[in-house]
Formats: sequence, C-alpha cells, structure tokens
Amino acid sequence: MPPFDRVLLSHAKSAVAIVRAGEIAHSSGTPVVRKEWSVVKLEALYELAFLRVFAAWEICLESLFYRSLCGYASSAGQETLVGGRAYFTSLASAELVVLGSKRTYMLWHDPQQVINRCKGYIASGPCLQEITIASNLSRLVQLSATRHRIVHNQTDAKKKFDSATLAITGRTYAASRPGKFLRDWDPSTSPPRRWLEVVVAELSALTRQMV
Repeated sequence: MPPFDRVLLSHAKSAVAIVRAGEIAHSSGTPVVRKEWSVVKLEALYELAFLRVFAAWEICLESLFYRSLCGYASSAGQETLVGGRAYFTSLASAELVVLGSKRTYMLWHDPQQVINRCKGYIASGPCLQEITIASNLSRLVQLSATRHRIVHNQTDAKKKFDSATLAITGRTYAASRPGKFLRDWDPSTSPPRRWLEVVVAELSALTRQMV
C-alpha cells in the first residue's frame, strides 16, 4: 500500500504552518498588518486549514479502499473480498463497479458510510480501514460535523457541530463557528496545542494505522 499516511501528514504540516504564519502576523506585525489579520480572519484561516486536511483525509480513505479491492496489501496483509470475488485488475474497474451506473462519485466524509462500504465489498478479516474507523467512530463523526459546519450554514449543521464541540471540549462556541473551536486551546496537552493541531494529528495517526 502506498504511504498515504505521509501524504496526509504533509497536508497537516502545511495547514498548521499556514495558521501559524497568520498568528505571527496577527501578534507581531505592524498595526496595519494586525488590523488586517483580525481574529475573525484568523478563525476563517483555521477553517480553511481544517478543510484542506479533511479533504486529504477523504482522498486517503477513497484511495485505500479502491486499492484494497485491487489486492494491495496493508500492514495486515491483503483483504479478502466478499463472495470470493477476485481482485479487480485496475483502480478504474473497481471504481466503476462500486459507483454503478447512476453515480459519478462517492462521499467519504461520513465514517459510517465508509464502514458500510467496506462491509459491502471486503469480507471479515484484517480490514484495517473498517477496524480503524469503527474504533474511532465517535471522534470521526465529530470531525465530520466540524467539516459539515464549515461548508453548510443550516440549522442542522449548527446543531450537530455544537454537539460535537460539547463532546470534545465540554462547551459550545459563539455562532457555532468552527474557527473559534479550531483556534481554541486543548488544555489537556503539554505543551498546550490548539485544537486544529490536535485533530489533524489524530487524522494523521489514524491514516498511519490503515496503511
């Protein structure tokens, strides 16, 4: 299996570097720079950084899944496909069958959908993707709600995001803004880290468990 964990880690480091640059400009720049880099703009930068990492996470999930169907071996070995099906001969042929005739793409942000997809094509056994996601389902649902809140403004998205931050930090954030949460500090870390750094590190670690 290709080292997708390194790919995600690269995106994570880049995202964290971007927000750190914004923080430096905000705290130590000239008055004009500090005015331009307001807290509101910094929070928006945190949201964009998170989206970039979460998009990379989704691509990793998709890439791992289709390669498993083609016989690529993870650290646990090759997956066994359901019904004794032979491995697909190419990524394109695997994707064609999974998508069917009515779809042009699959959604990968919902962890339960990913689990169901794995169950539909991969027999029980060393399916690292299913095992890893199922073992961290609650957290991934929370991060998915964060992603969903950044790109959607519906009441349902706000409610699910508030539930997510309440579970993660014990509180909700004004206007249900993900940037406020992602820029907040996780007091349990030493030295303290902002939640953006914490959650992207978690996604990187989970990817490493699946390859």
